[in-house]
Amino acid sequence: MLRILITNDDGIDALGIRRLTEALLALEGAEIYVVAPLEEKSGVGHGVTFRSALEPQEHDFYGLPVKAWAINGNPADCVKAAYHLLFEDDQKPDIVFSGINVGTNLGRDIYYSGTCSGAREAVILGIPGIALSYDNWFDQDNYGEVVEMIQPLIQEFSEKAKKGELPQQVFWNVNIPHVPQKELKGIVPASLSLNHYEDKYNKEGAGYYLVREYPEVMPLAEPYDYDLLKHGYIAITPVHIDATDRDLLKQLDEWTFIKSWGKREG
Repeated sequence: MLRILITNDDGIDALGIRRLTEALLALEGAEIYVVAPLEEKSGVGHGVTFRSALEPQEHDFYGLPVKAWAINGNPADCVKAAYHLLFEDDQKPDIVFSGINVGTNLGRDIYYSGTCSGAREAVILGIPGIALSYDNWFDQDNYGEVVEMIQPLIQEFSEKAKKGELPQQVFWNVNIPHVPQKELKGIVPASLSLNHYEDKYNKEGAGYYLVREYPEVMPLAEPYDYDLLKHGYIAITPVHIDATDRDLLKQLDEWTFIKSWGKREG
């Protein structure tokens, strides 16, 4: 029996998490649990709750055959609380899916995204994590044929998780274009596009609101997630949670302030 935990950052009543649950219910022999924020928590990054008590509440989930809880916290809280509070030690989840997010999480969005933090927290706890986002920010009530498009992807992730074949210390960031399934060009490995938008602030009244400006879509030249998505591909990026720069770490031995202390013992 494959035990699947689902979370998101748009809140437990969001349409995207329902669509993801419906897709996962099609898997044979899967036991599904949903633990998601009581309210929308977009853009909270990997924030966890320290100064308030978490209160998991059982939640009816569209009448679907799953067990569901809403939590007064962030996506990382949901995964952490599910792991420590809602599952027995011998019944931990085999895999965590986070999403389906309204809008994309591309490039440096992975550092701000609550959707990505749900998958990242799973990996921190030793569980494979997959974040899924859909390019429907300007058409938020329309999830098109996203369930059909992600079916082979979630099937393979689930099978590999069951066999223990997914690497540790990596979560998977998946972005899906808002196109009909017949127009989907494929599923492609992608690098993070770290410079595909510019942040600006617009003044409204006495305050300022963050907005992002995106470039025009250019001919596809590099396998970056933004470019691939805008050309009709599902972009999938393995994101390692160890952000250490190994090459620079070695070079540091030659820096003056380190050499002045001499060689390390051992």
